[in-house]
Amino acid sequence: IFVLVLVCCGIMWAAMQSLANNILLDSLQPMARQSAKTVEANIHMLADRMMNLAADPRMVGEADGGTGAEAEEVLRASRDQVLTEAAKIYELYTIGLYDPEGHLVQGINTAPETLDNAFFALLQETDNVTTDASTRFQDSLGITMGVPVKAGGETVLYVVGVYKYDMLNDVLSSINIGKNGMAYIVNHEGIVTGHPDQSKVQAKSTLLQLGGGNEEAIKSVTTGETGSTEFDIDGQQMLVAFSPIHGTQWALVIQVPK
Repeated sequence: IFVLVLVCCGIMWAAMQSLANNILLDSLQPMARQSAKTVEANIHMLADRMMNLAADPRMVGEADGGTGAEAEEVLRASRDQVLTEAAKIYELYTIGLYDPEGHLVQGINTAPETLDNAFFALLQETDNVTTDASTRFQDSLGITMGVPVKAGGETVLYVVGVYKYDMLNDVLSSINIGKNGMAYIVNHEGIVTGHPDQSKVQAKSTLLQLGGGNEEAIKSVTTGETGSTEFDIDGQQMLVAFSPIHGTQWALVIQVPK
């Protein structure tokens, strides 16, 4: 009877461990999806601001209608006013107007002379609001976003601005998942683009490094799946859930000790 009790207790212990583990993994998935939606909502708010700027008639001179050098000077002045106001109101590091080849036409606050090739190619391909996969901008962190400026139904310019990183930092800090849990963001290449420790973003840390080298789990995160898994990091078992952030090339990852 004693041996039978021990065997039954052992089976129950193993079954309860497995059940508890599955329940935790299942409960983390909706948390990751909801947190990803929070980031999406903030990204959409930033996108709406950029679209409003692109739709401003002062960007293409529709409000003036003049010709010649004087009209060109008036157009530059009106554009400069729009860009300056936007940078101040929306807390942008920099903002600029770029021609269809990606070269700077007019900008403020050290706007880059040319756009990053990968980002510009995606901006041309979508011909719509586009968010850069990277959050590294010069020596700082920021969210680069661009949108085409239309005239007569054709794209004549691109307005590209770099929002300050504070928004992502605030959202990640607000995700409360316990004392030892954390949430961070990676892009489709597995590079960390948002993390409570900003030095990991600056250092271009990878999900492979943060995930203890678990390539199978990393593949699921970077291919836009929603799910959960378990793996070992520095000798500690971690429960991890992930979900794509729609409208970006990012995925949100929630990680808690088992």
